[in-house]
Amino acid sequence: MSHYVLSDLHGEADRFEAMLEKIAFSEADTLYILGDVVDRGPHGIGLLLKIMDMPNAVMLLGNHEYMFLQYLDPEATETDILRWNRNGNQPTLEGYAELAVSERRRLKRFLKSLPTHLRVEVAGRRFYLVHGFPGESVHDEVWGRPAPDAENPVADDTLIIGHTPVMYLGISREERAAHLEVLERSGEKARILHAPGFIDIDCGCGHQLSFRTLACLRLEDMAEFYV
Repeated sequence: MSHYVLSDLHGEADRFEAMLEKIAFSEADTLYILGDVVDRGPHGIGLLLKIMDMPNAVMLLGNHEYMFLQYLDPEATETDILRWNRNGNQPTLEGYAELAVSERRRLKRFLKSLPTHLRVEVAGRRFYLVHGFPGESVHDEVWGRPAPDAENPVADDTLIIGHTPVMYLGISREERAAHLEVLERSGEKARILHAPGFIDIDCGCGHQLSFRTLACLRLEDMAEFYV
């Protein structure tokens, strides 16, 4: 029985299936998914439906699911609508529109039930799992982005996050293009980042980068897996 954690699938169902095969995921195992299953890639809705039916998968709310819920709210503001429109929502909207009304309701209930963080203990070690960064509100926990040298605000726990792709951490938007060009030329693949205060496991799924990977961490021994 093993415990795994991954994040930021962004509609890349092929990588998800390949990861489950790579880790030989079984009914005895547990998988924690730190949000951002939808948007950008083509199969976000299909992935959500699969995860909903996996009894041993535990999903957290990501900022993209949060935007999804805000967009669907009858009282959504123009800002809510425009924000999600700018963040790769087209494949998600198309997949959602194809669902029967009953399935839309089931999916929406599932998203509303998602926690923003989890504290778990595995093999005597405590972990704090969150999409963005520990905070005082839903917004903070799904949108928060740490600096590379950020201290761990839950110091008794090992902090594991997604949301901020490891290749963007600490890089300004002005520096991003040049930074990515260097990474593209290097031929190296994205890898989990072990910063002093946290572990970032978002390795770029959903971004059009040749070096992106889907990363998975096994909590018993901190072994890393990539597809």
